[in-house]
Amino acid sequence: MRYRHIKLARRGAALQLRFKAALFFVFAFFALFSFERFLLFCFNYSFFEKLSFWQTFTAFLSGLRFDFSAIALFVFPLIFMMILPVKSRKWLKMWTFALCAEFVLSGALLTADLIYFGYVKRHMGEELLSLGNDFSFIVGYAFGPGLWILLLLIFAFAFFIWLVNTIINIYYDKPEFMGRKEIMFYFIFILLAAFGIYGKAGKTPLNIPDAYKNADTSMAADLALNGIFTSYSVISQGNYMSENERDINLATEETVKMLSSEREESPMPYQYPLMRKFKNAKPYKKPLNVVIVALESWVPNYIDSVNGTAYGVTPNFDKLVKYGSYFNNFYAFELRSLQGITAVLTGIPALPKMRKLGYGLQNTSMTKLPQILKNKGYRTIFAQTSQRSSFNLDKSAELLGFEEIYGMEDMPKQFNYAKAEGYGYDYDMYHLLAEKLRGREEPFFIFAFTGITHTPYLGYLEGFDKYPNTTEENKYLNSLLFADYSIGYFIEEARKEPWFYDTVFIFVADHTFNRNGNIKEKYHIPFLIYAPKYVKAQKNDTLGSQLDILPTLFDLLRLQEPYSAAGKTLFAEDGERRALFADGYTIGLIKNDGAIRHTREKTLEEEKYEGTFDTTKAEEELLSLDKTVFTLIKEDRWYPSEEENAAKNSD
Repeated sequence: MRYRHIKLARRGAALQLRFKAALFFVFAFFALFSFERFLLFCFNYSFFEKLSFWQTFTAFLSGLRFDFSAIALFVFPLIFMMILPVKSRKWLKMWTFALCAEFVLSGALLTADLIYFGYVKRHMGEELLSLGNDFSFIVGYAFGPGLWILLLLIFAFAFFIWLVNTIINIYYDKPEFMGRKEIMFYFIFILLAAFGIYGKAGKTPLNIPDAYKNADTSMAADLALNGIFTSYSVISQGNYMSENERDINLATEETVKMLSSEREESPMPYQYPLMRKFKNAKPYKKPLNVVIVALESWVPNYIDSVNGTAYGVTPNFDKLVKYGSYFNNFYAFELRSLQGITAVLTGIPALPKMRKLGYGLQNTSMTKLPQILKNKGYRTIFAQTSQRSSFNLDKSAELLGFEEIYGMEDMPKQFNYAKAEGYGYDYDMYHLLAEKLRGREEPFFIFAFTGITHTPYLGYLEGFDKYPNTTEENKYLNSLLFADYSIGYFIEEARKEPWFYDTVFIFVADHTFNRNGNIKEKYHIPFLIYAPKYVKAQKNDTLGSQLDILPTLFDLLRLQEPYSAAGKTLFAEDGERRALFADGYTIGLIKNDGAIRHTREKTLEEEKYEGTFDTTKAEEELLSLDKTVFTLIKEDRWYPSEEENAAKNSD
């Protein structure tokens, strides 16, 4: 009898040993997530340095909740299987090895997020929904610079397997005894798992916007989050950003006032409130050509003619600025290329919780300038230096009315490049376009998206190493030098053609390179209209954004067709101007005298440039713009469908 009690005690101890192992893994995962957050803070200190000690402390504390949610979801199920009283050494080893593998995988994903955040100052998440054919490139992009870390993690996994296997072989015993303590442990474990997975009380589970609700600034929210939680949340649950509670009628009325110009009229003000057309627009006898160049990650800071610096990497662009109309006070709508392109081509701001171009938004009835111009006899061309299908832009371009679509696979290499650039080479694209346009007489509309200035700046040529490639800034400057050289080539080739002086060249960045600093610095981008014959050469202080480009083109080309956009022509001389922006789970507004960032529930950040800035008014304007755009897109009241337009024209 005594031997039996000893045997049961040993087997009860064996079960308790599994419980101790479970606690060890829980604390190990918490330590891993916390260590990643510590590294995130240290490696990106310039981004977080404005946080006070208390804000930093509370961000770390708040981060435990998001860490626990990820751990409960992905780790607890494996731990539960491990602690079941199954009489099998192989069973215990299998689930313990699985936990080791998950620990290493989590380390790899957090490392990828750490590297990714260093480049773009945001966690992995929404981009995963639009990887498509870019998945292998994104993986290489994240792990390429940190390959040694990945190798270290693989080594760690092998070591863990050896260590766990040794410990189990020494201390393993068959568990049988189930006492009150063990039963209570199971109950508490299941309860914690359920609470951790859901994460909070309420109708919806813990999600990314919760980090912004409980933070004083967006930087504190970024510090609280982790890449595993954000990736899972976006993929599985979508965007739970709060609804805008502003009255739609009041919001629409205010938005129409903000965006309308005295030179415009509204053909269908009730059904399509934001649709406008220019009064008495008289077309040119000879249609103007249009070339829009979306410059990857260009910022004004490094353009000498704009910023008064002497970097010497934009001499060709500086010449264009001298004879063009450069807008000093111009801003990106978002910090992602896809949203920037959407704003430029469609005038639609892809707000939080809205579908994106190529992933549903293209099915919305919208102003399709390429299609309108194609109907007028224009040749329409879309080109990007990356793969043709990257982010589904080829399909989107086709739906917008581009008849010729080119990507990296269509562009022969013009130089013996030192490295393979995942985003392609600008020179190759410009060379292709120059050949396609050589000797052409019909008018054309071109949209060209560059790529050489995208991180991690792998592709540069000998002779374009003006600065030692020892820092990210120097690598960027060398890439910018090659990008500028490519622009110079294209302009010189175009200058040889008879259509050159009747062409409007527009150069605009997709987003910024500098993600630190204040709101203006984060979104401030270069914008240049080069058409000396039609647009006066000047440095222009008019406030504008990518959303203003579509209305400006309708104005500049003297088009008689109506358009819808969340912007206003840059040539309007009436009314106050503002720039709407968004970034993942926040929205904001930039005005001449100040700026705000908002969560749709509260003002998260505020900047005052002049004493006249009215925060309350700016908040009302922002929420009106957001509510109106979101509602009109959702209700398909943004712009008439092609069928409606055709019926109207036939009448």
